[in-house]
Amino acid sequence: MARILIVYKQFPAPAVGHAGGQSVYHLLEHLHRRGHRLTLVARIQDEEKDYLEALYPLCDAVFTAPHHCSLPGPRVWALLQSYLALRHVTIRALKEVHPDIFHVEFAQTAAVLLGIRHPHSSFRAHDVNWFLMEQQAAQEKGFKRLLSQLLGQCFRRLEPWLYRRFDLIAAISEGDRQLLAPRCAPKPVLLLPLSPNVEPTAEKEPTVALPGPIVLFVGAMSRAYNVQGIRWFLEHVWPHIVSQVPEARFYIVGSSPPASIQAHHDGHHVFVTGFVDDLASWYQAASVFVSPLLVAGGLLQKVMDAMGMGVPVVATPMSNHGLGATPGEHLCTADTPAAFAAAVVELLQNAQKRTDLGKAGQEFVRTHYDPEKTLDCWNAALHRLLDEHDPRETK
Repeated sequence: MARILIVYKQFPAPAVGHAGGQSVYHLLEHLHRRGHRLTLVARIQDEEKDYLEALYPLCDAVFTAPHHCSLPGPRVWALLQSYLALRHVTIRALKEVHPDIFHVEFAQTAAVLLGIRHPHSSFRAHDVNWFLMEQQAAQEKGFKRLLSQLLGQCFRRLEPWLYRRFDLIAAISEGDRQLLAPRCAPKPVLLLPLSPNVEPTAEKEPTVALPGPIVLFVGAMSRAYNVQGIRWFLEHVWPHIVSQVPEARFYIVGSSPPASIQAHHDGHHVFVTGFVDDLASWYQAASVFVSPLLVAGGLLQKVMDAMGMGVPVVATPMSNHGLGATPGEHLCTADTPAAFAAAVVELLQNAQKRTDLGKAGQEFVRTHYDPEKTLDCWNAALHRLLDEHDPRETK
């Protein structure tokens, strides 16, 4: 059993509406069940304060700093205030708790905490930012493309340097682990993926009943990459699908859809729901799940959850980067509008293929993303770290 201080730039809870926060909450649950004593430091929005009650049974203490979305003034000033507050609260928590392990989630969090003295440490990257920037550059032209390329080159050096400040490094996908391992050597890079956020249950009746073949996308619509992918799908793919399956309906489920996405809601073929409480029922109602992201990294929670629920998935190859499923066996992949539309149409028109692909995807997630197995490896590495060295006051 170890005392672990976990620092995260968002607030983790079961219903916060972003995959990272839900995953960190599941990590807290797993560590608590293993007997570790936990302390959390996180930024919190005003509307998330009701979620504090869910953390108290898992943590000895919870320290919070205000999220920039809940601070007045210009965004840049609010961001600066928020992250400075997170740094100050982390320093206070370290002094009060004296943890055995200092664990940090997300690159921005690690950057804000640079220079703080801490004990044995671990870090989990939710994205490899240089990889995202290089993908984005391929989608742009002119000055924007050059800027993305330059940023990608800078981050290709800065990220590994930042991550090597920690004793242990974890990636959320095998694809990201392979990108990080050679650049973070000699520090070990382990696999600690996100946990599935929704699981099928026979006991619970679905609360969503929708007519017609349902094509579903789930994702926080405040993320630019989600908006970019959905716009590509609506403008270049969806018309081909509707022309062949006129009764098909496309549901875009996720918080904070911008006006450019809401404008596509027509109440007939395209529906933009915003945030929903019960994602499991939406997955149960879906005929096909789509992930049309043109830029993606890490491990797409939306794809893993859909597959875990037995929903057949059509995705761009980049959406499968972290997951590592076999195209044609566990999911369908396509990178052109015509091929993407053809894959969706074939599944909508072939019930047996939907069933077979859904079952294969579900088995893949169960086999490769069992959180207990991957947590075993990370937990063992933490204990080796503690056993091999005397506690340090500084780093």
